Amino acid sequence: MKIKEKQRVVATFALLGGCATSGDLPPDSAIPALNAESLQVCDSLRRYDFVFTSSADGDRDIYQFEARTASIRKITDNDVEDHWPSWSPDGRMIAYQSQPEGNREIYIRVLPEGVPVNSSQHDEQDLVPSWSPDGQYIVYYSSRDTDWDGAGPIKGQLYVMRVQGSFVGKIQTEQFASPSMIAWSPDSTSLFYARYGAGKEGIYQLDLQTGEETALLALQGKYPGVASTNPAAGTVDYYVNVDNEVVIYQLSLADGTSRRLTPVGGLHYYAHWSPDRRDLLVTSAQDETGQAYDIRCIAADGSYNVAVIDDLSDARSAAWRPGGL
Repeated sequence: MKIKEKQRVVATFALLGGCATSGDLPPDSAIPALNAESLQVCDSLRRYDFVFTSSADGDRDIYQFEARTASIRKITDNDVEDHWPSWSPDGRMIAYQSQPEGNREIYIRVLPEGVPVNSSQHDEQDLVPSWSPDGQYIVYYSSRDTDWDGAGPIKGQLYVMRVQGSFVGKIQTEQFASPSMIAWSPDSTSLFYARYGAGKEGIYQLDLQTGEETALLALQGKYPGVASTNPAAGTVDYYVNVDNEVVIYQLSLADGTSRRLTPVGGLHYYAHWSPDRRDLLVTSAQDETGQAYDIRCIAADGSYNVAVIDDLSDARSAAWRPGGL
C-alpha cells in the first residue's frame, strides 16, 4: 500500500472511530472559534443555526452556532465523548451519541436546557443516530446481537426506535462495518448507508416497507460512507477515497450517475444541506493524518468554499437546524 493511501485509511478510521486529537488539552472553558469572514461569504450562516461536535475543551462536546447572534454556545458539558448530533424536523430537539456509562448510547435532548434522556439503554455500542423526516423515528447503528469482540472497526446492524420511547428493534439483519452517517429518504420510507469490508464495499438502500436491501453503487477496495443525512428526493450523498483525496458525490437513484459536490483537493467526509439547499456544511480533514477536522461552508453552485470553524479544535459533523430565523 502506498504511503498516501495508508494516510487516507488512517484518516478514515480516525473519523469513524472518534479518535481524539493528541497533545495538550485546552481549558474546560474553551469555545471553538468562528471564522468571522465566513459570515460575510456564506449566506446561510445569517439565516440558520447549526450544531456540531468539537474537542475545544479537551473531550468531545456538542456546540450550537446561533445565527441571530453569530455566537457559539456549548450544548453538552461533561467529561465523556458526545458526538453525531441530529435535529428533530421541528428544530426543537437533538439526538446524539454519548457514553457516560462507558458504552455509547443514544440520547435525546430538548434545546436549549432540556435534560438528556438515554433512549437506547443497552450495554453494547449504539451509534450515529439519524432522525426521520416525519419526526417519528430515530435510526441508529448498534453492535448488539453481533459477534463484534471490541477490537477493530465496530460490526453492527441497523435499529430503529420510536421517538416517544417505544423500542421498535432491528431492521437490518446482516452484520456490516461502517458506522458512518445513515440517511433517510425525504418521505421516511427508505434508508441509505455504506458498507466496507467483506467484498461488499458500496452504498446501499433499505426499503422500510418491504425490508428489501438494494446495492446502489459498488465501491470495492474503497472506504465509503454516507455523507449526508438529508439528501434530496431521488439522491444519496456519499464520500469515497479517490487518488489523494476524499470526495463527496451525489448519486442519482434514477440513472446511477454521480456528480461531485466538493471542490478539488482535500479530504471531505460529511455534509449537511441547508434547509434551502443553497449551502453545504462539510467536515474536512485539515491534514492527511486525520488528526484534526474543520467545518466549511460550500455553496451548492460552487461559487464559494469558506472555513467556518478551523481552529484545530477537531470540529466535525455539523448539521443545520431545520427552518430559519
